[in-house]
Amino acid sequence: MTIKQYDPLLPTLLLSLHPENTAAIIAGTKIIEYRRRFYQDAFQAFVYTTGAQGGIELFIRCDKPIQATAAVLGQIGAILQHDVADEISAYFAARNTGLEIPIVAFERLPKISLTTMRTKFSNFVTPQGYTFLDKPARQDQLTYLRQQPGFQATTIDWQPKYEQIKDLFA
Repeated sequence: MTIKQYDPLLPTLLLSLHPENTAAIIAGTKIIEYRRRFYQDAFQAFVYTTGAQGGIELFIRCDKPIQATAAVLGQIGAILQHDVADEISAYFAARNTGLEIPIVAFERLPKISLTTMRTKFSNFVTPQGYTFLDKPARQDQLTYLRQQPGFQATTIDWQPKYEQIKDLFA
């Protein structure tokens, strides 16, 4: 079995997340990724989990980021993810704007260690933010990751969530 959620029409990134964020996505409690600046279109990504026990163990598909003011982003986070609105607003306060990235699907894969990736690919680097895997220099990495056995494929229905927040943009 390979990654079921993969869409050949979407850009594919390698994205770094802290272990607690990866775990929260897998647990279903994290459906939004917050970024001050980021890629502006829908995408999919293999997630590199940082830290000593890190590695690639998750694939996510994301909708187009929601760009708004810090206050609106705080409200969205509180409504949809039960985050503390003031904490989210404070995260974006310096520029008073930012992005909330809707996670619309995820799939687990057996953890691939940093050592394994560096042994197989001399040009493998863990991204500070993100790296495009569908560029020619990283095509071998993308092919390898796409061939991994995916499991626990989960889709998140964002239609009712968009309905919940639509009035924040009126």
